Amino acid sequence: MSFGAPTHRLERYMQSTAETLGISLDSFYLPGCMILSFSDAIKGSSEVRLVRCSEALHLGKLIDIHVVHKAVIRKQILTDQAINRLEEISSRSETYPQWLRVLLFGLTSLCFGPISYGARPIDLPLIFTLATLVGFLQLVIAPRSELYGYVFEITAAILVSCLGRAFGSISWGSDSMFCFSAISQASIVLLLPGFTITMSALELQSKNMVSGAVRMVYAIIYTLFLAFGFMVGSAIYGAIDQNATSATTCSDEWPFWWQIAFVVPFTVFFVLLNGGSWTKMPPMVVVTTAGWVVNHFSFQQFQSNTQIPQVLGALTVGLLSNLYSRLRQGLAIAIMHPAIYIQVPGSFAASGSLLSGLSIADLINHKSTDASTELAGNHTSPSTLIASPMLDAGVCMIEIAVSITIGLSVSALVVYPFRRRTGKSGIFSL
Repeated sequence: MSFGAPTHRLERYMQSTAETLGISLDSFYLPGCMILSFSDAIKGSSEVRLVRCSEALHLGKLIDIHVVHKAVIRKQILTDQAINRLEEISSRSETYPQWLRVLLFGLTSLCFGPISYGARPIDLPLIFTLATLVGFLQLVIAPRSELYGYVFEITAAILVSCLGRAFGSISWGSDSMFCFSAISQASIVLLLPGFTITMSALELQSKNMVSGAVRMVYAIIYTLFLAFGFMVGSAIYGAIDQNATSATTCSDEWPFWWQIAFVVPFTVFFVLLNGGSWTKMPPMVVVTTAGWVVNHFSFQQFQSNTQIPQVLGALTVGLLSNLYSRLRQGLAIAIMHPAIYIQVPGSFAASGSLLSGLSIADLINHKSTDASTELAGNHTSPSTLIASPMLDAGVCMIEIAVSITIGLSVSALVVYPFRRRTGKSGIFSL
C-alpha cells in the first residue's frame, strides 16, 4: 500500500498469504486503510487490527517487497527473516536527495511538452522552470505545511496557468513567441491523477465496490480542482492583459521524430523520480516506447474516437509487461507504471479538457462573444456554463480510466488464460 501495489488485488493476496502461513484471516481494504480480522478457532475468539498508511509510489521499494513476498509464499525464508527485511526496506532513506527529485520533477514534465502538447524547443526552458516550481511546492513546501497541503493543487494550477498565459501572450511578429497550452499543461501534468483513477476502475471491475467508488470520486474531484484552478489562473491574467492569448494549440507542429525523441528521457526521469533502479530501466523503456507508438499511430486512424487508441495502447503495455513478468519472473506493475502514465496526458490533451475552461475565463473578462451569445440565447445561467467545462474534465478522466482498464484486463487474459492455484506470487500483476 505504501509503495504502489495494485490495490484491487490486495484483499485476495492477503488471503492467499494467510493460507500459506496457516492463519485464519479476513481482510477489508479502503483507500489508505486495511482492516484485518484474525480468528482463533480453538479459543473461539477474534482480533481486529487496523492498518493505516499514506499511499505513494516508490518503484525500488515495491520491487524489493515483491521479492520478499515471493520468498515467503514459496517458503524460501522464515517469517521472522521476512519481517526484518520488510522493516529494513521500509526504513530505507530516499534513493535521491530532495533537491535532485525537484529537478527530476521539472525534467519529467519537460518531456511531456513535446510528447503530448506539441511544445517547441523555445517552450522547453519555461516548462522546466514552471514545473520545477510546482515540484518544489509539492515535495518541499506542502509536506512542511499541513494547511498549504490542502490547497496545493489549486494554487499550483492557478499559478502555472496565469504565468503560462502571460508568457504565451508575448508576441513575435504575427505569432506568439511561446505556446500557452503546452507551457501551462505540461507544467502541471504530473499532478493529473491518471494512475489513481485507473486503479479505481480496476477495483470496480474486480467488484471492490467500496474502495473503487471512493477512489473514483476522489480522482474526479481532484481533476475538477485542477480544471477550476486552471480556469481561475487564466481569468486572472486575462483581467490584467486585455490582449491575452486564447490559443488552445501551438502555432506550428513539429514532426514525429521530435515527439518520440523525448519518450526515452521521460521514462528515465520518471523512474528515477519515483525511486526506481537502473537495472529495471531497459524493459521499462521498451514497454513505454511501444505503448506510446501504438497509441500515437492508432490515434491518427481513429481521431473521432479517442477511446480506441487508449485501449490499444494499454493492451500493448499490458501484453509486454505481463510477458516480461511471466518469462523473467519480474514485476509487471513496476514495468508498466511509466508506460501507463504517459498514456494519460496525451489522451487528456486530445480532449482539450483543461483548456476548455479558457472560454469561461474569457467570458469572465468579457472577451468571449460566443459564450455571451450562448448565455443570452439559451437562457443559461453563468454557474451552469462555468460548471460544464469542469464536468467535461472529470468525464474525460473516467473515459481514459475505463479505456486503460479494458486494455490491461484483456492483456492479462491473453497472457494468463489459466492460472494455477499454487501460483500465489502474482500479487503485482494486473
